[in-house]
Amino acid sequence: MTDIKSDQVRNKRKRSPILAAVIVIILLLLVILTLAFLTSFDEVTNVFEGGHVDIVLTEEHWKPEEAKNIVPGKVLDKDPRIMNDDVTDTYVFLEVTVPYDDLEIESEADADKGARLSADTTAVPLYKFIDENGNYDQTYTSAQKINTAGWMLMSGYPVQDTEKKTYRYLYAHVRIDEPEKMSPLMPGVTTRKPLFNQIKLVNFNEKEFDRSRNYSVKVKAYGIQANYLKENNQTTDDPAEVWSILNS
Repeated sequence: MTDIKSDQVRNKRKRSPILAAVIVIILLLLVILTLAFLTSFDEVTNVFEGGHVDIVLTEEHWKPEEAKNIVPGKVLDKDPRIMNDDVTDTYVFLEVTVPYDDLEIESEADADKGARLSADTTAVPLYKFIDENGNYDQTYTSAQKINTAGWMLMSGYPVQDTEKKTYRYLYAHVRIDEPEKMSPLMPGVTTRKPLFNQIKLVNFNEKEFDRSRNYSVKVKAYGIQANYLKENNQTTDDPAEVWSILNS
């Protein structure tokens, strides 16, 4: 009899940690369920947030399949525009990020095609923007050409990121007659001209091409309701001030 009772005591002792663990798990589940309920409630209230801006970035002639396995000197159709899909006038901006590298640039002239150029080849943007007239900057610096009727490069740009090896360009949609002022994009309207019409991969020595890097061109569109500025007694149409407000 003594041995049986001892076994029962030992079994109870063995079950005690298991029972305690089960109780802890139940308590944790109750806490998690309570938090989940509160989180869900908070998410529901977010439905009642204020208005927002709906803009659509379009590239009508961009063909992704043509960007595969491209070679130096290749020209691609790329024509970023912004369409205002909102119900109010909107100030818009386009940001373009272009990779750069230290490359050996080769001549494209028929007479000495492939010959190394004597120009500085440090931090060369891999792509050059081509405007509606087929012009592009040929200096192999960070300079770019755009369709200036309606677009303006913001002061202080491009910004060079030496870690990611990129140039970041920021352009404001401005008035044609007064390019120092923002031009509001009306509801349902698309920017008059694309920022540029094509991009060109610079003519460099392919032996220096690092295929492990991401050499894509990234385009982002930003917008802020023009009426928002007026409602807050901020009637500015200065691109730098509007951009500052949008970022704040």
